[in-house]
Amino acid sequence: MARGNFRRAAVVLADAWLGGWEVDFSADLMPVDRSGAYAVQDEMAGRVASGSCHAVVGWKVGATSSGVQRAEGYDGPIPGRIFGSTVYGDGTVVAAALCRQGKVEGEVGFRFKAVPVKAGGEFSREGLAEIVTAVPAFDITSTRYTAGCRARWGNRQNMLAGIADNGNGGAVVLGAECRDWTLLDLMQLRVALRVNGGTPAPNLLGTWRGDPLDALAWTVNHVYERGLAIAAGDVVLTGSLTEPQPVKPGDKVECEMPGLGSLSCQVSLA
Repeated sequence: MARGNFRRAAVVLADAWLGGWEVDFSADLMPVDRSGAYAVQDEMAGRVASGSCHAVVGWKVGATSSGVQRAEGYDGPIPGRIFGSTVYGDGTVVAAALCRQGKVEGEVGFRFKAVPVKAGGEFSREGLAEIVTAVPAFDITSTRYTAGCRARWGNRQNMLAGIADNGNGGAVVLGAECRDWTLLDLMQLRVALRVNGGTPAPNLLGTWRGDPLDALAWTVNHVYERGLAIAAGDVVLTGSLTEPQPVKPGDKVECEMPGLGSLSCQVSLA
């Protein structure tokens, strides 16, 4: 993928992010590998984050487990930035424009109390755990691509397109901080995520659940390998604890995470 195409792809995606629309992404704009997808994401994010309300306030990562990666045909996690304009608090109404083709995921978020500092060659999960608090979170994934063009792509193309599109970012909902989170077994945490009061979404367990602390360490190391950094106050979302659930305008989402907290939001009607 030529450098000019990185810029063209980034402009198309940035315009779609800022305008709130979907695009039929042409084949010549598709990255051919992860480095190309990260290049598009970086340039797109730079254009979106040039406004103060869109400042980057953290990172999210999906496909963190070996089970999900095998099922989707991905070769690793899918990271993306969190823009400040997409972050909501517990109990608020989330803009439907951020939730196109949306799916909600119940996740563990980690908020940094301090800037991470390497103790050796890489950031360790143990070292990072000492400088974060945990929050219950929703990651409402979305897309800037039309359903038609996504249906034409294979697994690898969808993975690379998702990375380029800021990790399939949409909206993020954050709950209250839990300072005693280290007492919890996050790999066994059973959560009850419901849409419109329905049956709880099945929990992802075993090889289908990525360890939130492993996902945190992977994300932070990945961010620094790309020449970027984490700031105090930034949040990292670490992958879904449940099967993602479709959401549409007007839907209400509630989630109980025993020991970690509870969370709710509603998608606006327009």
